[in-house]
Amino acid sequence: MLKLSISKENMIKEAHKKSITYVDYFSLMNLIKNDVGKEEVSPKRLHHLFLALTFSIKYVSNEIPENFIRMNSSVLIINSEHLKQQIRIVYPGEVKSNNDYSIYSLLGFVCLGLIEGEDVTYWDGEKLKKVRIEKIISH
Repeated sequence: MLKLSISKENMIKEAHKKSITYVDYFSLMNLIKNDVGKEEVSPKRLHHLFLALTFSIKYVSNEIPENFIRMNSSVLIINSEHLKQQIRIVYPGEVKSNNDYSIYSLLGFVCLGLIEGEDVTYWDGEKLKKVRIEKIISH
């Protein structure tokens, strides 16, 4: 089981190496570069995403294993309350429905790079949450 501990200030204490495509890596690094200093974007969230990307395992798009969550992946998750939910990890400007989670959201961030069957535990405000990646539906 993967554990991602985040303090109340959303400081990452322990994280795994995310697996991402080079395309996602460069797109996200450019996004961070463009969003630094914007009032509506948390500097801490940008910093955590930057660190996760920096230490990620990078793959050429056609060589990344199919079971890794990437940008624009649709995923079936089971949350702490044992409720199933289909989510999609997207870029901030591409949120179109309640199932879309920006990479800047905590859920989007913690799910990127996970694999089917993996669990992640994280701190969201005042509550410890756990999510299990049940199935990757599409990329």
